[in-house]
Amino acid sequence: MKKKKIKKLLSSNYELILLPKITSSEARTFRFNFLKVLIVLFLIYVISFSALFYMFVYTPLGKIFPTSSYLGNENYSEVIKLQEKILELSREVERVQQINERLNLILEGKPIPIDPRDLDTNYQKEKIRRDSLRLLGNINLSNNIYHIFMKTLNRIPLLYNQMNKLIQDEMEQKNSESREFLFFIKPADGLVTRGYNKSISHFGIDFSMPIGSVVRASASGIVIFADYTVNDGYKIIISHSRGYFTIYKHLSQLLKKERDFVKQGDIIALSGNTGKLTTGPHLHFEIWKYQTPLNPEKILVDLK
Repeated sequence: MKKKKIKKLLSSNYELILLPKITSSEARTFRFNFLKVLIVLFLIYVISFSALFYMFVYTPLGKIFPTSSYLGNENYSEVIKLQEKILELSREVERVQQINERLNLILEGKPIPIDPRDLDTNYQKEKIRRDSLRLLGNINLSNNIYHIFMKTLNRIPLLYNQMNKLIQDEMEQKNSESREFLFFIKPADGLVTRGYNKSISHFGIDFSMPIGSVVRASASGIVIFADYTVNDGYKIIISHSRGYFTIYKHLSQLLKKERDFVKQGDIIALSGNTGKLTTGPHLHFEIWKYQTPLNPEKILVDLK
């Protein structure tokens, strides 16, 4: 029934009579049906849309509207380049954070972890938890008291030998340290242009020299830091016996890496002018004992 009503509505003819207020004018009559009206409206819509599309695309009228949010090939390639730069900057920030953490460990006199992940507190906690579970899993508990007692007796000689070995190693280490004679030599051939001044936080001396001059280890030890820092540029820190440290700053090239053992007089780097806190080509050299800076001019044996 509904289809028949709609079909009748579309096919029926209608008249629209317009009566003017002025009686002298004639009334106007318009005859139409709904189907013809819909066709006319559709044609008007298509023509209007085509005209507007032509004006917005091919005439300056389209410039008054905002551009499309879709990216072209050139814009897309620029976005990819920006993403790569952001990733590179994030890696550099992470590397600088790791360097700062290692420097803090050095200043606090703590050992530097070999695995960089050990600097992460969450990773350390998870590692301790896994190790604890692994150790508990290896322990074979038994309710047999006799078995536990005999196992303990069997371990007593082993524990006794281990304790004797630890005592002997400690005594040998103390004897070697007492026999060792530690002294420091000049790290480079150059004129001392600035001396030690603790009041202005200048904890070392400056050797004036051309860029690329040889820098040597002032004493034998182990390299515990060799990397770039913002203020000091390329820097090397060597750990010596008896709690001594030597620091070499503003280098142009590093010739040793961390955990390398160096002998006194070995070439470790080349001098330079790197870092924000440099005013010209020179080598800044410091000597520390634990957390206390010392005056190198009073320690270096060959400084004139």
